[in-house]
Amino acid sequence: MEPHTQPCDLHLHSNYSDGTMSPEDIVSYAHAIGLSALSITDHDTIRGQAEALETGKRYGIEVVTGIEFSIEEEGGSVHLLGYCFDHGHRALVANLEALSEARVTRARDIVRKLEERGVSISFDDVLAEAGHGSIGRPHIARVLHRRGHVSSVSEAFVRYIADGAPCHVPKKVLSRDAVVRLIAEAGGVAVWAHPGWNIRRTGLVERLTGSGVRGIEVWHPNHTERMASEILALARERGLVCTGGSDFHFVELMQADIGEVTAPYETVLALRKAATEKLHLA
Repeated sequence: MEPHTQPCDLHLHSNYSDGTMSPEDIVSYAHAIGLSALSITDHDTIRGQAEALETGKRYGIEVVTGIEFSIEEEGGSVHLLGYCFDHGHRALVANLEALSEARVTRARDIVRKLEERGVSISFDDVLAEAGHGSIGRPHIARVLHRRGHVSSVSEAFVRYIADGAPCHVPKKVLSRDAVVRLIAEAGGVAVWAHPGWNIRRTGLVERLTGSGVRGIEVWHPNHTERMASEILALARERGLVCTGGSDFHFVELMQADIGEVTAPYETVLALRKAATEKLHLA
C-alpha cells in the first residue's frame, strides 16, 4: 500500500499503561518525525491524556484522545479503541478506576501463581515497575526478566503469563455494549482494534456494528497487506471509519516503531465528524 501523506499514528501506549515512554516523550518524538497527529490509547486508563494534550499544544501537533479496552466475544478476546471523547467524563473515569482496582487484584493473583511454581518475585517490585501506570502483565514480565527467571520479556509471557500459560489469570473486562456506551456517552467513537482475520468470524462484524462500533483498524503491524486490503474493503462496504497505527509499547515487544505504521490525516477528520453524530443506543 502507498505510504500515507500527512501520516498520523493513532495507536500508541505510554507508561500510564504498559508502555515505557511518557506521553510527553511520545508526543515530542511524533512531532520530531513529522507526524500530523497521534493518539495515546493506553489500556483501561486515560490518566496520560492531559499530559499528551498539553504537550501537543506546546509542539503544535494534534493529539486525539484515545483508550483501548478488552472485551470477550464467544470466548475470544476482542479489543476496542475509543477516540475523541471527553477525558474528564465522570462515568468513564469511575468505570476506569474500578478496572484499575481489578488489574491490581489480577496482578497479585499472577504473582501468587508464580510463587506456587517456585518462581518468586515481589509484588512491591511489580508495583514499582508499573509506577503511575495501569498495572499489567508486561510489568510482571519485566520483573521476571530482571530477576533472572527468564532470558527475555517474551519468554516470560510464553512460559508463564500469556493466555493459556500456567500462571495466566483472566482479566476483568466490561461487556461490549458497556464499552461502546461509555465511549459514546463521553462524546467519543468506538473502533474495532487490529481485527486481523477475525473479520471472517461469523456474526462478529454484525454484533460489533450493531452495538455502535463505527470504525475499524485497517493499518496495524499484525496485518499483512492482504489482510489490510480485505479489512479496507469491509470498512468501505459498511461505512466504517478506517484507522491505524503502530501499537507501539516498548522496544522489547516492538512490532513497529512510532510512526512506522500510520493512517492518513483524513482519519482524524472522519473520527471527529463521527463524534459529532449522536449514537442512538437502546
